[in-house]
Amino acid sequence: MTFKAKLFTGLTVAAFVVGSTAAMAQITAKNAAAVMKAMQDFGMVATMGKDSGGDPKISSRISDTKFSVYFYGCEDNLNCASIMFKAGYDLNNGISALKINEWNRDKRFAKAYIDDEGDPFLEMDVNMDFDGLGNENFADDLDWWRLLVEDFEDFIEW
Repeated sequence: MTFKAKLFTGLTVAAFVVGSTAAMAQITAKNAAAVMKAMQDFGMVATMGKDSGGDPKISSRISDTKFSVYFYGCEDNLNCASIMFKAGYDLNNGISALKINEWNRDKRFAKAYIDDEGDPFLEMDVNMDFDGLGNENFADDLDWWRLLVEDFEDFIEW
């Protein structure tokens, strides 16, 4: 084997090892326990459960607000592709569609809707399929969720 061939082979193996190590550090929805641990590492209380279809569901809170993390695109309740953060608010007088539309028009990362009782819900989707997210990106998503929940609560005068 020539020097160039040995060098190319060595660099290829090194790149594969480094790439494999980096991929292992990614957080994906395929591993619900890793998502929960990352939330706990961020300082959140998080407990694992299941939704009505048997898919993983994490229960958590931001300050006094309870929220859930739902897993989507699962195969037989495993190997999920994405997650959704979701919080609901039980308001005495509900909220108008006009007000919720104002939120949805002005906010980028989370959407809001009204249930059949006029109560608002806030959701934020996170795509974690394929290579997933690095720890810093997921921590940033968690912080975005926290900020959006706080903003939404001010917006609905919670």
